[in-house]
Amino acid sequence: MALISIVMPAYNAETYIAEAIASVLAQTFDDWELLIVNDGSTDGTAAAIASFDDPRIRLFHQRNAGIGAARNSALHHATGAYLCFLDADDVLPPRSLQARMELLIRNPEVDIADGRMVEMDSTMTRTLRVFQPTFTGMPFSELVRLSGSCFAGVTWMLRWPVTPPLRFEEASTQMEDLMFILAYSQPGRRYAHVDEEVLLYRRTGKSSTSDLRGMERSYKHVHRWLVSKGWASRKDLRRFRYRSRRVMAASWLHAGKPLHAMRSVIDPF
Repeated sequence: MALISIVMPAYNAETYIAEAIASVLAQTFDDWELLIVNDGSTDGTAAAIASFDDPRIRLFHQRNAGIGAARNSALHHATGAYLCFLDADDVLPPRSLQARMELLIRNPEVDIADGRMVEMDSTMTRTLRVFQPTFTGMPFSELVRLSGSCFAGVTWMLRWPVTPPLRFEEASTQMEDLMFILAYSQPGRRYAHVDEEVLLYRRTGKSSTSDLRGMERSYKHVHRWLVSKGWASRKDLRRFRYRSRRVMAASWLHAGKPLHAMRSVIDPF
């Protein structure tokens, strides 16, 4: 058993996955297990993973089923008291695991440890954006309101396991990470962050109009899911609708689609 379980889904990731794995091997804290799920890759992903010989790396193969299913496969095998995530094209700074784990050990009332996320270009040579969390406390309402104060992707380290068992929604192609984090946070779990970089996020430039349509559908799906759960207040749900419409309008305008942007503003959920 390892103290920290790191979940890595991988689909056709041969270009970047070796760098991602190497960043885990370079961690200052070494009591971890890296659970890699090769989600039906058709390129050299499997060979790239096989080039590493370390007993802490555990590899699982499955037919292509999507990122949610791949993460769930890894969660089924996780043995750690703490859990975090790393996508196959991103990089962990050397103190990423240690900084977040130490925060959780020092503060037993805290369930979620986060830190600074740095968005880089595809070559990891140019900084595009820096996200520094600003919130401390129970994050559920902040997440529903899409405030941007404590979530920029799955940069969280979590106390694990939880009861009942928590899994990613496999039907959703986008925002499955937001739904997972919302579900984890909902019972009143507490969030804190370190003032250190915990993730270098690689922007690969694969966004497209079809992705924006998927994002729009996903916002509506998350809203319906929240309503069905009954967890969020009416005020927070109104804020979710307002913020998601603004995000979609800005995204469509950036993509040169002003009519789609207008529709996003007036289209009801």
